[in-house]
Amino acid sequence: MTEEKEKEIFDLYNRKSDVVRCPYGRSPVRKLLDSYAKAAVNLYGIIRRVDLVDIFNEQNLEQTTYEEVYILLLPLVLKDGWYCFYKEYLVHYAFFENFEAVEYLLRQQGDKPRYIPEKNEFLMYVSEYYIDNGHLNNVGRFMLETFDDHRNIRKCYVEVKDYILYGDGISELASILDRYNLIFSNENQFQQFMDLIMFAKNNTRIWENNGYTPSELHEILAKEDKKIIEFPTIERRKKIGRNDPCPCGSGKKYKKCCAKLDDTKSAQLSSEERILFFETWFGLMGFVNERIKVIKVKIKPEFPNTVSDTMILKVREVLWEEPELIDEYINTAQLTQEKIDILKLWRTNYKKGMFLILEYQAEYAVAIAPNDQGEDRLYGIKGISDSVATTLRQNLPTQIETVLLPFKGKIIYDSFIGTFPLSFGEGAKAAFREMYANAAKHGIITSLE
Repeated sequence: MTEEKEKEIFDLYNRKSDVVRCPYGRSPVRKLLDSYAKAAVNLYGIIRRVDLVDIFNEQNLEQTTYEEVYILLLPLVLKDGWYCFYKEYLVHYAFFENFEAVEYLLRQQGDKPRYIPEKNEFLMYVSEYYIDNGHLNNVGRFMLETFDDHRNIRKCYVEVKDYILYGDGISELASILDRYNLIFSNENQFQQFMDLIMFAKNNTRIWENNGYTPSELHEILAKEDKKIIEFPTIERRKKIGRNDPCPCGSGKKYKKCCAKLDDTKSAQLSSEERILFFETWFGLMGFVNERIKVIKVKIKPEFPNTVSDTMILKVREVLWEEPELIDEYINTAQLTQEKIDILKLWRTNYKKGMFLILEYQAEYAVAIAPNDQGEDRLYGIKGISDSVATTLRQNLPTQIETVLLPFKGKIIYDSFIGTFPLSFGEGAKAAFREMYANAAKHGIITSLE
């Protein structure tokens, strides 16, 4: 969108001709309402005017209206430019150069609940530097205890904090540490540091979650039995002791159960196959992003990638709504024949939907789902970087949503798995066993080619 077009949109919803003198006696209300508007766009990015009115009226004796918000705040929009009106919304100044991003954020927020703190805390967000995340301090404290060069640590922490709040990709974090020559003395230190980083990220309030942290929203959606998206290629999980109960729910010790899969690595792609998959996948994601303009970063066809899974997930959702983009990519990109063959099969033979994981075998996870004729069939799914068992770490049976892909004579998934916080009673488990037995008569499908 051109600069002229952006200005045209701004002027359409923030007309100078609509400015009027502040109504008598409403100056104090305007000052307070301005604070609420700034706090709201800092916390949510965007907010419907009617929702701002509801929050304001709920927390104050003085009341306002949808119409008055425009009258009182328009002069401040034109004077300060901290926020502006766009359709029925107030939006953060970050969107002034890309109003299309407002529509994208609205889709991301969807029907997620809104985090609304009490008045005193709400107004703390008037400052865009206010951060409600004490876990950031734990990261800084750990850095001071681990490294000796305290002057460099303090400079580095400023960038690490920005990474936690806004950054994407593990390599970005590694570059920050390298820049300040901060080196961990052992793997345990690095693991502790990454755990603190991920914990801080999971407790950071973000616009896409309507002000909730990822951890808070995860808990809310789990209580409501809504889908939770996992990011298996990035997510760091607590290491399982070999004598711990196996996370698949078998009742056996880990060393007697899924550890056998992890040790042999037979239920996942080889390192060469994994690199080929991700280079092909990221190349496709990069093309879709350039074609549709989903996110403002460049996704390169390389592994490991510098763009976070959270961002790539947004592009992935667009792809499976418009899978014909794969054809465009094949026809326009300079690709090896091996990658062309892989992509052609993805275009024609992908299988998107709900699957029930029933069993882990040495070579794959066994899932059941109906075929195109509505008949239950079993699918043997390989993991990518780890086995599906290690990726999910959930009691069986477990329900997932994903996209299965053919890959070099195997079945894998497209690196993202949606899980559901569901548990099944004995009656359901008995029904699943019967479904398994009936589907097993047709064998386990191990290739979609």
